[in-house]
Amino acid sequence: MERIVLEVDEQAGKAYQSLSLAKQRQLLEAVSMLLKKAANDATDAAYKKELDQFGNTALQNGLTEDILNALLKEHD
Repeated sequence: MERIVLEVDEQAGKAYQSLSLAKQRQLLEAVSMLLKKAANDATDAAYKKELDQFGNTALQNGLTEDILNALLKEHD
């Protein structure tokens, strides 16, 4: 875990301090996920482009939805 400091308004700070330790942990996990998403949004377009290219190649090589579903069921 890396420690960071966030500045919030007084009302938000008091609301956070009044939460139980379990609720504070849940909130910290949510903030962590939001920060990860924000970082990933910068590369989201490139990632989607790569997925599209991968999908097109798979289709060109004969992968169908039925074959994909059968492969996924094998790994369940």
